[in-house]
Amino acid sequence: MLQRKEGNAMNVIERIQEKYGDMTRKQRVLADYMLENPDSMSFMTMKNLSGRTQVSEMTILNYCTALGYGNYNELKYEFRKYINERNKIEVQRQNEYLNASVPEYELDDKQNLLYQVCQEEFDLLKLLFAHIDIPSLFQGAEMMLDADCTVFCARGVSLQIADFLSMRLATMGLPSIVMNTELNDSVQSALPLLKGGTLLVPISLPDYYVMTTKVCEFARQRRCRILALTDSKEQSPVAPFGDLVLTAPASSRLFLNSPGGLLVLAHLLSAALNIEKSARHTSKFCSPQEFSQVFTKKMKGSHGNSKIF
Repeated sequence: MLQRKEGNAMNVIERIQEKYGDMTRKQRVLADYMLENPDSMSFMTMKNLSGRTQVSEMTILNYCTALGYGNYNELKYEFRKYINERNKIEVQRQNEYLNASVPEYELDDKQNLLYQVCQEEFDLLKLLFAHIDIPSLFQGAEMMLDADCTVFCARGVSLQIADFLSMRLATMGLPSIVMNTELNDSVQSALPLLKGGTLLVPISLPDYYVMTTKVCEFARQRRCRILALTDSKEQSPVAPFGDLVLTAPASSRLFLNSPGGLLVLAHLLSAALNIEKSARHTSKFCSPQEFSQVFTKKMKGSHGNSKIF
């Protein structure tokens, strides 16, 4: 049983810190890595941890026991629990921007204020189209066509763009899933797909989310190709991981970001995808047609009538 602290069970970070003084040299190597990389620990395999720290798997298992956990899976569970609790605290701490009110001095002329917002949105789109890179859109389309599967990785407003692109791929017979990086189960279920042949598409707008970035880091280790959709090559933390980075401006005065530009960019990417797909004469993308045949196939019943199953 874990000790109690002020009536509440210690989280895994507190537990490691409490035991640190009594650890062996190799256990401290493990502790230092875990304290510096709590997000990665929530999904890292024991083999990967062993490789990262140059500590044997048996030592890792013994360390789990020393911390009071029955096995490595229990340790990972505690890290997932810690990350979930930390994220709840972060959301509460950052909630002021979610509920931010418009300053009083801006409310004297509400219609003019909204007109200004419209103009700013229009200017964002003008900026997008002024710098649109058509060859890069086709390059992104080719990455999707060549992938065995596309994994979209997003949260918040960006998640809606991921759902939109996944729907577009579905209509073209291309396999994809959407990973919500705010949901641990969603992350865990998609991780096995991150391997050679898979394309990861992180979609990231401010405020940039650490788990989206960590998934990119993990995908790079697994030799996935990465097509990043974001607002800035210089500022976005997912940009350095991208084999290709497509950007759209997203600044907004009333909210943390505006998804309009990135949604238009996603639409143009899907248009390039449709054009490129149409130019390829292959049976790779015929699953929707094959599935429709299941419903249109006629089976003769009594009196020569057709039945549809």
